[in-house]
Amino acid sequence: MPRQASSSPAPRGRPRDPRTRAAILTAARALLERGGLTSVTIEAIAQKAEVSRPTIYRYWPNAPAVAMAAFLEATGASDAVKSPRAPLAALRAQLHALADAFTAPTGRSVAAMVAAAQSETELAKAFRNEFIARNRDATRALLERCVADKSIAAPDDIELSLDLIFGPLFYRLLMGHAPITHGFVDRLIDAVILTRG
Repeated sequence: MPRQASSSPAPRGRPRDPRTRAAILTAARALLERGGLTSVTIEAIAQKAEVSRPTIYRYWPNAPAVAMAAFLEATGASDAVKSPRAPLAALRAQLHALADAFTAPTGRSVAAMVAAAQSETELAKAFRNEFIARNRDATRALLERCVADKSIAAPDDIELSLDLIFGPLFYRLLMGHAPITHGFVDRLIDAVILTRG
């Protein structure tokens, strides 16, 4: 019935405006940098981005998911896949950006809160789904491009290679026993993949 249709939530198929998404992420990133994860609430994002709460929920299920999406932007993972650079250079640049994001105050704050969170909290799920999974996807795509242009030997097991790349990064992040530097990232890449020429 028309009246029921008009009072229902916004249509799920409504095209999403990239400008709205960008405004939400910009607001979340500003809140994250200023006050850490606890300051990133749906109410605060809505006020800062000048959008409604339902608008935010059309893009993300909860505040931790928005926060992790905003943190992901700092790593440049999505841009790295589209980079015009040679694939191996783009791979190094992506992992360098990841290292920079982790060593910034926001990254250390995120790591501390994720480390303290239970594995099934919304925060832990958001970290896995919005941050780890998307960075892995970007790195997988870049590794495949490196293999295609013959700049690296094809790994026997690409998923294992991804674990070997990300495992030491997260170990240093959570344990804090050694810094995450560009040099460390370069040595890690060289240890995991066999470059050619």
